[in-house]
Amino acid sequence: MALPTELLQAISSPGGGKVAIVVGAGCSVEAPTSVPVSSVCSREIHRRLVADGVLQNGQCKDPADLSLVSDAVFLKRNSQRDVVERLREQYDLKLAPPNRGYCIAAAMLCEGALSSVVTLNFDLALSNALSELGAGKIVGVVERPEELPYQKNINVYYLHRNVNSADPELWVLRTAALDSDWKGHWEPIIANKVLAAPVVVFAGLGTPVAVLIESTKLIRKALPAGTRLYQADPANRADSKFFQELALDPLAYIQLGWGQLMEELSERLSMEQIARLNEAAKQKTREDEMPDEDITVLLARLQSLGLVKHGKLRAHWLLHDKPYCPVDSNALGLIADLLLALAMMARVSGAVPVIVEDGVVEFHRDGRVVGTYLIASGRGYRGKAAVEADVESRRSQYRSRPAPPRGVLVGGTSDAWTALPTPPRDIVQGDPAGPDVVTGSTGLPLFHINELRENHNRIQEVVP
Repeated sequence: MALPTELLQAISSPGGGKVAIVVGAGCSVEAPTSVPVSSVCSREIHRRLVADGVLQNGQCKDPADLSLVSDAVFLKRNSQRDVVERLREQYDLKLAPPNRGYCIAAAMLCEGALSSVVTLNFDLALSNALSELGAGKIVGVVERPEELPYQKNINVYYLHRNVNSADPELWVLRTAALDSDWKGHWEPIIANKVLAAPVVVFAGLGTPVAVLIESTKLIRKALPAGTRLYQADPANRADSKFFQELALDPLAYIQLGWGQLMEELSERLSMEQIARLNEAAKQKTREDEMPDEDITVLLARLQSLGLVKHGKLRAHWLLHDKPYCPVDSNALGLIADLLLALAMMARVSGAVPVIVEDGVVEFHRDGRVVGTYLIASGRGYRGKAAVEADVESRRSQYRSRPAPPRGVLVGGTSDAWTALPTPPRDIVQGDPAGPDVVTGSTGLPLFHINELRENHNRIQEVVP
């Protein structure tokens, strides 16, 4: 189904930060995270508790409700440790691999398109996605109220604690625990900061477990007036008890699964990034009085990569120190300059540039690869020595490629790059002399895009 216009507008709004998401157990069901919904977990934990003699059949009135199972165990043991220990043992909560929805959510947090994510889950799939992108400097992770002083501008909040909580009594499994945890702890931050975004989406709430229903009701009550609310789940609206409890407008229900929801949101954000990149290229062409170059195909390729892969490609090209690089005005100008250079090289050489996910650009002609190059930007302030050293430190990543890079196309440097780089004797085959038997050739030739613009004969050497 098509996403609501207001939601698409908010996720792509200049400046970002207009959307917050509350995620439930349904978000962790999708592979490869693959943590079952609460009802499935609850039945399995209840089965093991009965088999181990902690509970007897009939002592929990609904084994499919994890809150009631926890209540039953607490009533007998004055502790919920038996439930928590079996959850830890049964499911891969700490090292849960992120599914595509979590990966996209992590990227959208890095981009600032999401102001925050509140998770009701115990697994660390979202945190692991943030770790994979190297988002630690951008996104804060708040696992308990005591960590609120350390939050950043953009954060993930584990409302019910998570698997990192060493004390099993701190996991919010029972509604009584939620009551004591909410008042004076989570309530102010949820109401005044986390969900102060104009748009809030409840996604993948899953099985209507008592503590989850109570959590969503508390969050709903804490939201300021005027907040636009949506719920996204794959089930029919009439079958969603959460939708009934949230008392939303029927038009606010989005019948989509977690991964598909995030995919469609990210496509809208990607469209906006590509449009801004195109404008940056036009500005560069206009201000530097350069020939118009057609970058339409290159832009289409970047959009086809999707938000996460596009951000990783930016990180490759900008020699970023983290796996993912968010877009900003400076990055737009630097990437636009490189795209214009690739389009110029294609026009002069007659070869077709193909952007590969790993940051390499292959030039194709007549069905074969005639040149493979790394792309590197000095980000506007780095000189030749710094760029060369950085490229060499990353070079081992590309040695296993079928067509290894034969050089580096460089832009965005701080100096004039007046000293011409020394290419190998054979630009196609490389320099057979002087290899290191362990690491290969001791250096890749560097070709500055300004040099190629000034001397088209050099392009014919680079792309023969």
